[in-house]
Amino acid sequence: MSKILMVNVPYSGHTNPTLPLTRQLVNRGHQVTYINAPEWKEKIEATGAVFVPYLDYPEGLSAQQKKVRCFKAAFHTAMQVGAGHDLLIYEMFFYLGKTIADRLGIPCVRQFSQPAWSAKNAGRASFLRRLSCLIIDAQVLNRKVAAELGVKDKRLIESVLYDKAAINIVYLPEKFQPYRQDFDQSFVFCVPPMQQLIVSKHHIPFEKMAKPIIYISMGSIISSKIFCRRCIKAFGNRELSVILNTGKVNPEELGNIPPNIWAYSFVPQLEVLQNTDLFITHGGMNSVNEAMYYGVPMLVMPIVNDQPVNAQRVEKLNLGRKVRAFPITAAVLYKRAMDVLNSHDITNSCKNMEKEIKQGITIDNVIDIIEGILQEDDCKR
Repeated sequence: MSKILMVNVPYSGHTNPTLPLTRQLVNRGHQVTYINAPEWKEKIEATGAVFVPYLDYPEGLSAQQKKVRCFKAAFHTAMQVGAGHDLLIYEMFFYLGKTIADRLGIPCVRQFSQPAWSAKNAGRASFLRRLSCLIIDAQVLNRKVAAELGVKDKRLIESVLYDKAAINIVYLPEKFQPYRQDFDQSFVFCVPPMQQLIVSKHHIPFEKMAKPIIYISMGSIISSKIFCRRCIKAFGNRELSVILNTGKVNPEELGNIPPNIWAYSFVPQLEVLQNTDLFITHGGMNSVNEAMYYGVPMLVMPIVNDQPVNAQRVEKLNLGRKVRAFPITAAVLYKRAMDVLNSHDITNSCKNMEKEIKQGITIDNVIDIIEGILQEDDCKR
């Protein structure tokens, strides 16, 4: 049994994909300690790991304050509790992970919750994506904090590109990775097993729904009454059914909703995708992975971060189509959705991708590799 330390930032898109690995490491007999913000305690403890909240991390922080405070808090906590561990596992967005492992004198494993970055695809990133990285640096690791932590030379893009770990786990199908040829064998591609983390309070009445069923969700960040109403206008009173995830918008605020549209502020996405013919999505990697896992065609409406790249890959691999999120009329939205729904080529590509994923590398295969690293390091000592 090895003692493994995991450290992460408190964002669902960067934490949820790491939980299956956490659970399986515990099942294989390893002692796992996972550092994250207090709100992740229940989900992390459900994996069997020992949860450690950030030290000196006050309650009641706003979302923006959490973004600023979590890096420093995660760094200090890992340095304080890290002694005696055999391995550090971190997610790429917490780009001080390699620094912590080096200071503790232990090997590290990195996890990517989105496509891995190479010099080529980083160089081709949009201006907004590069600007976003600079803003993140300024927020979480300004000069004062960097000097305090002794990491003046650390920046998000350079750290992700050059602070390479012994093994880099990329949570997506190998075929989905842009410029796959730029990555060596230390990059392992694996789609995590699907598990619904939150139980819905709603019963989704699939038995009452006419086919085809369209599921619409723009993720946890974007919630817009305008977009919800546009979806209702596009698909209402047609010979199809729609499950609309309204997010932070209360469905009761949307007025009269046609009987072929079921609107909820929370949707059990994995359950719904298993009964869906088309997924209209913002293109976050978790959502795209889940759609590919169940062979569901996509209409992707990317907005920020990795979403534009994911949308390009969906279209290139013929798993769906991309369309601008805003502005888009109800008529265009309906037409684009029907184009995808009626494409046999897209349907076949999605089924082939589903088959490849389920025959691909598993979390257990990944742990075999991790255990090899632990044995090699133990021999060196």
